[in-house]
Amino acid sequence: MPVDKTQVLNALRRVKGPDLESNIVDLGLVSEIFIKDDHPYFSITIPASRAEELEQLRLAAEKVVSEIGGVSGVTAVLTADAPAGQSKDTRVAGGPVKAVSGPRPEHPRVQAARAKGATGDGAGPRQAAAAAQPAAKAQAIPGVKHVIAVASGKGGVGKSTVAVNLALGLQAIGLKVGIVDADIYGPSQPRLLGITGKPKVANGKTITPLEGWGLKVMSMGFLVDEGTPVVWRGPMVVSALSQMLRETDWAGTTGDLDVLIIDMPPGTGDVQLTISQSVPLSGAVVVSTPQDLALIDARKGIAMFKRVEVPILGIVENMSYFLCPKCGERSDVFGHGGAHDEAKKLGVPFLGEVPLHMEIRETSDSGKPVTVAAPESQYAAIFRDIAARTWSEVERAKGTLTPPPVLEIIDGGKVLKAAFPDGRTFELPAEFLRVVSPSAEVQGHSPSQRITVPRKKNVKLTGMNAVGNYATRLAFDDGHNTGLYTWGYLHLIGREKDQRWGQYLEELSAKGLTRE
Repeated sequence: MPVDKTQVLNALRRVKGPDLESNIVDLGLVSEIFIKDDHPYFSITIPASRAEELEQLRLAAEKVVSEIGGVSGVTAVLTADAPAGQSKDTRVAGGPVKAVSGPRPEHPRVQAARAKGATGDGAGPRQAAAAAQPAAKAQAIPGVKHVIAVASGKGGVGKSTVAVNLALGLQAIGLKVGIVDADIYGPSQPRLLGITGKPKVANGKTITPLEGWGLKVMSMGFLVDEGTPVVWRGPMVVSALSQMLRETDWAGTTGDLDVLIIDMPPGTGDVQLTISQSVPLSGAVVVSTPQDLALIDARKGIAMFKRVEVPILGIVENMSYFLCPKCGERSDVFGHGGAHDEAKKLGVPFLGEVPLHMEIRETSDSGKPVTVAAPESQYAAIFRDIAARTWSEVERAKGTLTPPPVLEIIDGGKVLKAAFPDGRTFELPAEFLRVVSPSAEVQGHSPSQRITVPRKKNVKLTGMNAVGNYATRLAFDDGHNTGLYTWGYLHLIGREKDQRWGQYLEELSAKGLTRE
């Protein structure tokens, strides 16, 4: 016979509570009982001040439940009550007590069970009343303005490679960016970004993220050796992710991040659902390969995000085609255009297609993604274009998208005239546009790497190429043509022209450089 809640509760009545008189069930300390495949999961609420000493209570609870006939395993979680307005602490499977900012979200499976009326867990009036409350609103991540999830319905489609190059592409258009490696079981970002070491913890709680190519990064890969498997159950994974997201000092000394990329684990399970419901996502980017099998799973991912009302920013078709490096012949190894057709069918944006190429693979393996290893390459340009389209979709979803201006090169290439629909017109000198170019060549990969470009007084514009309906790529007569100027960036530098030009002149003087 399958294990049921009554058996679990009867077993737990054998465990004395912290007062050593009544049992933990009658004291109302047991909640969130859920049984999956004869494996009970439950929480025990304890006084925060006694969290360390009551680890034995958790072990005792697991032991008595494990003695029930037919039980395949037991997971008990200690939840330490804290005064109102403070955080709760959790201890899972013998690990240290760690703070989780804000109210701890109920496990999605428990929510589903409660929705079916399965609330008879013996927790008493307090838990029953809590179960009747609506789900807690997703809480903002401190130090982060926008959060983008990069997801895939299945593994092996190159999601992490797309995620890191998307992050670097967003950085290349002038944004401050971080990335969280949410794939606890198979973290990839430390290898992709060539980062080693462990993050520092300040005041026993706040985590300082590591940095790679200007990105602020957090990953389970920093905490365990690359060859060590992470053998954790769902509640532990959710707790670890909550800490990486909310207890990391994303702002640091450089200010709030414009964007935090979450490299999601593949699939549509508990972790994906928990992140989607507990984090205020600005949107999701779904990665797929062209073949039908991958698209079936991508469809599921899109359906999950839509169900929890997360905007779909678009689909990326990775490994879209293969170009022979010797003869240049194109081969559609996995088919071609499937993701584009799927995006059209589902009514979501198509962000772009990334080819299958050795350079992308080799630079990723070396810890220097192609966007920084070969910024002038067509592959880096593809990722920058995808990043610009993604950011435009974020702005569109938030209602802040800058409409396209009317652009005109005047005065023999010395000036770009940009007339915006809001009635504002900016005349931007070619020299100014060149020295504030959003390209990696000028902006570097962090504020400390930004280049002060001298001797551009006589530079001229030679052309411009529209990139979709969100940006233009300007070409200068000194050969520079990798800057992707979005409408929002042009409007921004137009408004701040005098301030930015003054800062540029000060930097030239301080570094002993000249305009000529």
